[in-house]
Amino acid sequence: MNTIAEYIKQHPNTGKVIVYTEAYLQMRYTLIEQIATIENNIKDTLLSNDVDIRQKLLPSLKRTLRGLDKRFLRAGGMQDPVYCARLIAEFEREQIKEPLQYCRYYTGNDNKAESEQIGVLYDYERIWVQFILKGGDEPNFVRMIAEYMGYGLMYFPEHWNTPISLMAILFNRFSHWERADIESFKEWYFVRYNKNRL
Repeated sequence: MNTIAEYIKQHPNTGKVIVYTEAYLQMRYTLIEQIATIENNIKDTLLSNDVDIRQKLLPSLKRTLRGLDKRFLRAGGMQDPVYCARLIAEFEREQIKEPLQYCRYYTGNDNKAESEQIGVLYDYERIWVQFILKGGDEPNFVRMIAEYMGYGLMYFPEHWNTPISLMAILFNRFSHWERADIESFKEWYFVRYNKNRL
């Protein structure tokens, strides 16, 4: 399910807000990650022309980040991923009629033995199905989707067969137990979550 593409078809104006906000958040996250890498890992490293990376590259990246923020605001962009996340959550709850078709572990039975055999992935999917069908804990799901957007993962293209709200809970739980590392999450998604289906 490509939630964003479907949403844009049905709601072109607000869909553009989501795409615009996500593009901004992706660029912003990349810049912040690069700045943090330089500040934390590269100490007194010289380029071939003996220019300190921290004196030249770091200020340039920070100026680019400030400029990105200013351009986004001038263009009328909404720096509100929570608003975008709420739209996505409402849209998925409206569109997904049979959430079990997206589950790899939860079968719809609240079987304790099955849950113990599969582990936490069963529980994550069960909670997600309850959210889709009954509304569940919407503020937490909206927060998780906003967090997922903040890390620039909305267009993680290989997950388009998995709804964004489900990916958001998986990323949130992965970040809780491991760390909020995008590449590690992608690897976990393919190796652990996607492959180990019962």
